Amino acid sequence: DVFGVKLLVMIILTHHVLAGLVGGLVYHAMEFSFQELKVAGPQMQVLSTVAFLPYSMKALIGLFSDGFPLFGLRKSPYIVITTILSLGAHAFLVAKETPSITASTASFFVIFFQIALADLMIQAKVSEKMKAAPEVAPDVATMMSAGSSVVRIFSNFLSAWLLQHFQPRVSYMVSLPVAAVLLWPAVWNYLGETKIARGSCSCSFKQNFIPFCLAVVSGMSAIGTMAFALLISSPKKSFLMALCLGVFNLTLLSFFLQPAIARINAFFFLQSMFHVGTHGAAFYFFTDTEAQYQNGPHLSRQFYVAGIGTMASICSLFGALCYKLFKNMRYRSILTSTNLAYALVNCLTVISYKRLNLQYGIPDQAFLLASSAMQTVIGQLAFMPLSLMLAQIVPQGIESVMLALLSASMNFGYSIANYAGAFILQELGVTPDGSDHEDHKFDHLWIAGLLSACGPCLPLLLLRLIPDGRQTDRLLEAGSATSGSLFERWSWKRPQKVSDDAEEVGINLSNYLTLEEEDEHPSN
Repeated sequence: DVFGVKLLVMIILTHHVLAGLVGGLVYHAMEFSFQELKVAGPQMQVLSTVAFLPYSMKALIGLFSDGFPLFGLRKSPYIVITTILSLGAHAFLVAKETPSITASTASFFVIFFQIALADLMIQAKVSEKMKAAPEVAPDVATMMSAGSSVVRIFSNFLSAWLLQHFQPRVSYMVSLPVAAVLLWPAVWNYLGETKIARGSCSCSFKQNFIPFCLAVVSGMSAIGTMAFALLISSPKKSFLMALCLGVFNLTLLSFFLQPAIARINAFFFLQSMFHVGTHGAAFYFFTDTEAQYQNGPHLSRQFYVAGIGTMASICSLFGALCYKLFKNMRYRSILTSTNLAYALVNCLTVISYKRLNLQYGIPDQAFLLASSAMQTVIGQLAFMPLSLMLAQIVPQGIESVMLALLSASMNFGYSIANYAGAFILQELGVTPDGSDHEDHKFDHLWIAGLLSACGPCLPLLLLRLIPDGRQTDRLLEAGSATSGSLFERWSWKRPQKVSDDAEEVGINLSNYLTLEEEDEHPSN
């Protein structure tokens, strides 16, 4: 009754089918496509980060679509356009047997741009419903996360079978028609948009000057890091550029947003930034053949994708279901316990990198399945409070830009972490590319793995930035996004209060958001 049948259909098609199935097929095939092109581990990590940069551009995407409606609609036409572009990118990857590295990366960028934009527009509507009925928020979050886990299980098995028997481009051939699933509901307005009269637009630049500027800066920063990474093949320079732009964005958000929002944003930005990525080198570590890495795990494509991936998906589902047991915990308590536990279980990866599991007679496959299971369950428990918190700290009426800004900030932090990981791998000499006899290139991979495991614990020293409330509490009182901000105080402006009438006639931006993951950034 709260969400409606059509919105539930859009959630399933976008969050589960598009992001889960298409995103999974393309992501797994992307790694093997880079492998065929002999891309070194650190550079693979940089290029993968570029492909996922649309998740860091959400604020700019949302503001642009809101400010420039097409055919009187703000959402559906953009979903249709990006879907058509994504189909073109799929077709290119299918038709071109050996595309260049730059062309391949650009195609992946377009595909994930479609997924990011669609998720952005759907998730903000979900956030709006959650704010209206916060008591159902944990249940909705569980449904969305559990559904994604189920779809990923199917996606992992399908990807594994395709990659084991065919070239990566066959995966793109399979995902091509699935990527078109949003065309029908978008054309038939399943989002229930009301046409805007010609010449009228509720997105006023004057009313929303600060969110507009922050969105532009956030989006341009993501575009700048993408261009720099593609033009300059240097992990060190890419990391320094991303770090400077990330700190600049964090400073702006902290200066212009109200303190309650700015503090939460700062904490999660720093936590994501310290989650150093190592997946570029880890991919070669696990999949190299005996001729390439004599002492390696030598995992088949089928086990690497379906075995580890399916275990992660099942445990992600289990973690989502277990989360309901912890929904009454305070934010600080659950963040502290889950992050410390996550660091501990991630150290198991270091044991695998050092090959210590073999010394104790534990086969690689069994050890990796067990460690992956623990990492995924705890990681899921750590992620879900974040999604609830972001959904509840945006002021009424400007969910689109604020949710997109906060989500983009966190995703930009993950981008910095991946650039940092590529730089660390390069400095440690961990530069595998699938060549024969590259055993020595993995000698120091355990150091990068240890940094990746312990890094996210450092921001726990700043845990006081997080409100000490329960996950079912309202975290934000009425007020504008800039009420009480440093900008207002330093410019001698009185903090703004948003009355009911002001909400009615004031800022009215359409709703967009996406997180992920991871989320949907796939984790290493």
